[in-house]
Amino acid sequence: MGQKLVNDILVSLMELSSPRTLSALMKTSRYLYRSGPRYLLEKGVAITHQRALLSFIAFMKAEDGARLGHLKKLVFFAFEISSPVANSFSTFLIHFSESLALEALCIHDTEGLLGSGSPPLSDAFAKLRTITILELSGVGKHGASFLRNMKSKLENVHLTMIEDSAFDSESDESDDGTEDDDRDDRNAIKLLHGSQDTLTSPSGDGCELLTEITDPVYAEVYPHVEELVLFGNDCPATIVYTHAFPNVRVFRFETAEEDLDIMGRDVEAHLSIRELNQMQQVQLKSPWNSLDSCHANLIDLFLLGLRCHVRALHILGNFMDITSLRCVMTDTTPEYMCLQGFDVDIFTRSLVSTMKKPYAQQLRALEIVLMVGGALEPETVDIPHVVETILAMLRPLKIRSFGILFCCCLIPEPRPANFADLPLCPAEQYLADLDLDALAQRVKDATETLQTVVITMKMHRTRPTTIVTLGADVEYGPNAVESIPLRAAPLYASVPPLYPEQEAGS
Repeated sequence: MGQKLVNDILVSLMELSSPRTLSALMKTSRYLYRSGPRYLLEKGVAITHQRALLSFIAFMKAEDGARLGHLKKLVFFAFEISSPVANSFSTFLIHFSESLALEALCIHDTEGLLGSGSPPLSDAFAKLRTITILELSGVGKHGASFLRNMKSKLENVHLTMIEDSAFDSESDESDDGTEDDDRDDRNAIKLLHGSQDTLTSPSGDGCELLTEITDPVYAEVYPHVEELVLFGNDCPATIVYTHAFPNVRVFRFETAEEDLDIMGRDVEAHLSIRELNQMQQVQLKSPWNSLDSCHANLIDLFLLGLRCHVRALHILGNFMDITSLRCVMTDTTPEYMCLQGFDVDIFTRSLVSTMKKPYAQQLRALEIVLMVGGALEPETVDIPHVVETILAMLRPLKIRSFGILFCCCLIPEPRPANFADLPLCPAEQYLADLDLDALAQRVKDATETLQTVVITMKMHRTRPTTIVTLGADVEYGPNAVESIPLRAAPLYASVPPLYPEQEAGS
């Protein structure tokens, strides 16, 4: 009885111990030797080199496979793996494919790992049946083969495709590779076909999802996906996303820079893509009637041409074209809007005029994250004019909450070595002296319906981070778009404007 009590106490200690201590305790008795793997494996295993992989295989095979059920998460970092070791690992995976209870798999060098061995490790990994969370970085032909043939039913997946040049080199080395095969290897909608009934949260970077113009939608449908994230994507094809993921509530999208270059940076080229996307949504009956939120830059929102209500619209900067903004707001009629990562040149008479239009009167909450001087030379930043334009922009609105973050990026290029000792430029000096409490009150007085105002200043050379809040005690309903502003708005770095000649005339 006494020994059992001691063992129970030591097992309780195992729950709090480091891996090194756990290993030491396992050497003290047969009882602890068998109890330890549960705690060693409960947070998962990260493998960083070939020797660790060999040790992992030996550890998991011990005790007649009794340890296999404790492993829930496995992470592989990039490292060289020889054919003999890869083949040994492949034999292990195939032999224990029915016993492994692995739920989460992360591979940082997908092609390097899954392409190793003969046959490649992609075949062995595809036989695992219990994976629900998957993250693959650098997906090429071997990663695509794994996804295409896998037995597991995924729920949450993040895929980062290798760059086009890497795909091109793979095709050159392949005897029977074709351009169509390469596109399918980057097409997450097709690759994840085996998880159509289980997938809830897909995220892809560098995918190619375009269809043939004569057959604009895929047969694959993922009815349980409510949040869709597509970064570095090819040319926006709205009908593809709406039909493959008909029940999306949150949509995050970004077109790859190289694809923007291919389609052209002029308004006419973008207008033709937008018109096609809008036409297809009508003709093929897009299932998206509304979205809870959409996060994208203005160019992508314009190209997507969404023809549905978007309750919360997050527009990422720094490109601003008033005509595009008006089109997007007209089609999506947002109740909440956040302009994220813009410089102060967005505050023009055209923007003030836009806020007087009927499609802006539905707004109930507005947040702005300003990168002051992020894209402009410090001497061109006129903060007094910015403040007055903001007040003029707010007056016609019926919003209940408003927040603005001034993020000071007033650094001359090239940056002087003694920048910290230089005198403040006029914009910095104005912001250093600006009474944020008084400004918050002016903002609140500018719009009769305003109840909550938050003004924040960060990264000023001579002023600490300052936050002023009016109406912090206001309570909004649990499903209201209004809230205390700037708590959730992410901060995005600004990017150069794509239509500088239009911005100059706005």
